[in-house]
Amino acid sequence: MTMTYLIKAENLSYKINEKKLFQNISFEVNSNSAIHITGSNGSGKTTLLRIILGISKPTRGIIETNLNSDICYLGHKNALKQYLTVEDNLILQSIQHNKMLDELLKDIDLYDKMDVVVSNLSFGQQKKIALLKVFLNESELLVLDEPCVGLDDKAQTFLTSFLQRELDKNKSIIFSSVTLKPLINLVGIFVFSSSLLILGPPPCTTTIESPNLFKIPMSSI
Repeated sequence: MTMTYLIKAENLSYKINEKKLFQNISFEVNSNSAIHITGSNGSGKTTLLRIILGISKPTRGIIETNLNSDICYLGHKNALKQYLTVEDNLILQSIQHNKMLDELLKDIDLYDKMDVVVSNLSFGQQKKIALLKVFLNESELLVLDEPCVGLDDKAQTFLTSFLQRELDKNKSIIFSSVTLKPLINLVGIFVFSSSLLILGPPPCTTTIESPNLFKIPMSSI
């Protein structure tokens, strides 16, 4: 039986004012697989995610989707209304009546913060509020831009465990970060060029036409 891809990219390239951010990126995302995009600031991580989402267009190449549901997307900005309470923000996201919400709020130590104005919370607490829509998603594909930024060790562990359970449910994940850890165990690793990295195990495949392409075995991480 042939596996049908959810996302397929062929020879994606992108440049700004004739400066190449990345070039000749090809990969395929199937069910129950994850891709990790990592690299330094300005290396093109968010741009590549925006191309995958259809928000931006590549300079060259093709991106195809084969999805049966909306993509669950979390950008690197938390997209919360700072002047509203936590509860009001959850109402805006239409998740205030979800039967799993109370338990999740307890798990991430926000159960007693519902009436607090978001601007009075720490960045890490705000990040966890933004992640609630991810924790309660009903999508087959999650796209997360630097989801671990601002999270303490406990929250990072919770997020990693959650994402692994999502993979076990036959879902797929594309996420970015400036470092390899803490989510590295979700994927294999492929490296290209000097700044941007694409990581993914079979059945997710990554092929890049680059003289700087090399592969790092998981045992060395």
